[in-house]
Amino acid sequence: MNSWYSAQELAGLPGMPGTERRVRARLENKPSEARKKERGKGLEWPISCLPPETQNALLLASFAGASTGPLRPDGLPVSPAPTFQITSSRVSAAGVLPATERLARPERPERPAGLFIPSLSSLDSPDSGQLDVERARDRILDFIVVYAGSVQAAIDHLNVHHFDGTLPGPLAWAYDHAWSKKRKDSRLNLDTLNKWKAVKKQRGRAAPLKIVKDMSVKPWHALAVALVQRPQGGCKKWVAEQIAAQWQAGWGGKAPSYDVVAKFFRDQFSQIDQLKGRYTGSQLRARMKYQHRDSSNLLPWDEIHADGWNTHFSAPHPVTGEYVTYEVWHAHDVATRFVPPFGVGLTENFEVIAKCVEHAYRAGGCMMFLQTDSTRIVKLSEKFKTNPATAIADRAGFTIVHPVTVGNSQANGIAENFNTWLDKESRELATYQNPRQMDEMSFKRGKRLTAAIVKAQAAGDMALVQAKRNELTRINKGLVLTSHAQTLAWLEDKRQKWNHKPHRALPKVRCAATGKLRHQTPAEALMQHIFAGWEPSLPDLTDAALEQHMVDLFRPHLQIKVRRGTVSPYGGMRYEHDELPHWEGKDVVVAYDIMDWRQVWVKTLKGELICIAQFKEATGYRTLTAQEAADEKRAMARIANKQRAIERDKASVPGMVVEGESRPAILDYIEAEVVPIRVEPQPTLADLLREQPARERERELTFEETCALYMRRSDESDEEQAGSHEDGPAKEAAAG
Repeated sequence: MNSWYSAQELAGLPGMPGTERRVRARLENKPSEARKKERGKGLEWPISCLPPETQNALLLASFAGASTGPLRPDGLPVSPAPTFQITSSRVSAAGVLPATERLARPERPERPAGLFIPSLSSLDSPDSGQLDVERARDRILDFIVVYAGSVQAAIDHLNVHHFDGTLPGPLAWAYDHAWSKKRKDSRLNLDTLNKWKAVKKQRGRAAPLKIVKDMSVKPWHALAVALVQRPQGGCKKWVAEQIAAQWQAGWGGKAPSYDVVAKFFRDQFSQIDQLKGRYTGSQLRARMKYQHRDSSNLLPWDEIHADGWNTHFSAPHPVTGEYVTYEVWHAHDVATRFVPPFGVGLTENFEVIAKCVEHAYRAGGCMMFLQTDSTRIVKLSEKFKTNPATAIADRAGFTIVHPVTVGNSQANGIAENFNTWLDKESRELATYQNPRQMDEMSFKRGKRLTAAIVKAQAAGDMALVQAKRNELTRINKGLVLTSHAQTLAWLEDKRQKWNHKPHRALPKVRCAATGKLRHQTPAEALMQHIFAGWEPSLPDLTDAALEQHMVDLFRPHLQIKVRRGTVSPYGGMRYEHDELPHWEGKDVVVAYDIMDWRQVWVKTLKGELICIAQFKEATGYRTLTAQEAADEKRAMARIANKQRAIERDKASVPGMVVEGESRPAILDYIEAEVVPIRVEPQPTLADLLREQPARERERELTFEETCALYMRRSDESDEEQAGSHEDGPAKEAAAG
């Protein structure tokens, strides 16, 4: 593989510009590493000074056995792999070249990143066994040379005295180690001795050869690596099938089998590099080495590590009672591993993180460093660190830091490990809901039962609520949190458990109760520092003034302009004061209490208090009565429109329109096929009058009532009605 490249050869490769002129401009800042071309004009640069992605592309090209030309999408070069010429045709029966010929072989192509080749058991790098055999044979050959007698006599002398056990120690050791594969009946003879001499004369050494694994780079290796490093991974059987499907004639006779592919990844390719395409970030770093750190030289609150944890269980919402997850932010003192009170909310926001920092500040004073992950709420927030006029870090006096590499969870491992511990502790709850740690059906069943509990609570059926809770407890075999207050109490109990539990990062002490050695608890470590004279770093103020300072310190602060004598920090709400018109158009800092909307504190950019501005309520455009009248008018119009829509819908349905004696066909079907419909006789007006009190019957009838009184009844025959009409007036006249 070529180790020096010109700008023309590098143009268009990954990590390099597409033109030769741009490549030359990028690499000219490394003149000390460049050299003049051996042929032609210009410069060329070594591969070691190129970007990593460019080096990988060159190595992949070499991996496939081709020059640095354009690559296909699968990472292989377009040109076929060249064949290497062997300087001699003599190859041993085991398929291994003689040592002298192997040394004369052309330089092997460099292997790509990730491919490791163990030390070969050959004469280039002999192992300890080969060296022992070589020393033993040399010692025997030297003895035979100096032996006063013939060669056969020397051989007989060695054999006889070896089996008698009378050989000197060096010769006895040489006789035992001269054979690479020693057998019990192995005896030195002239033929064996001549072979040893021939081997030493031919190879220059008496060490035997060993059959070594074929560790050469094959053209299909690049394709196999690209397939196994996909984000979704690839099983070895599928990789072997893909290699067979994409096999090229220039790569050899036939595609490798599954066993060959599996052996390549098992014995020749780096195990960690197999994971690099499949895992990224913290998932990959969890399988790689990391730098251990020692906290024994730290004092409490020198460094605080904080992180958030979205609960792996559901608990009642503080307002609606619906089962939701919470966001818990926790801080850890690195020196003692002590955990101050949590910051708890429904989502990860500024208020939750600020409450966690406030609890840490109240517990141990101002920390020196506060480390969090690279969450935008902290890293890019003016309220936390980026604006000196409004940032909590600048006003309190601590420094916020983040891991150098994004996604390196081990840099914030103290807090990350606490998240794992909280997950294990939350498995005692019946509402635990981590899908990766539990059965999917149990997860869905728990969700269904919590929804039933919320529904029963909304209906006021407390008996059903208790029954569903009991069922959830019985099925998931855990505690059911019933309120927001109980959730906070459970979290506080876990915090106390952590602070009073031995921690392996702390020194060992002898337990007063059992007399056994154990690690200190975080609470014990903190008390030890307090007894040694450590004090929290707090302003020298009275208790009342210190409390007021802490409250003001952790209020949200915003930098805004004064407009028309008012400030508007959030939600379009305006606050005014007689002092604000003097600051018209200037930037000020406004601090507000998230739980009190009535006033805000206006300060200069240096933190000096200007005034306490009061909320100015907006007035309506019309009086409240006029507004009510307008609302009523609009409501009546909507009601009328809906009634007209109902009538139109009725008219559009044929079954709801009755003309004459006709009835909907569905009613006939019900009468004939299902249940006969009994039509009850409607009460007449006279019947209604008979049921009314006497004083109501004495009133004068209306026109409609009079007409109804003399109307024809549907349950009387025509003859009966005709008679009643004829006799009625005559009888009335006779009676009169």
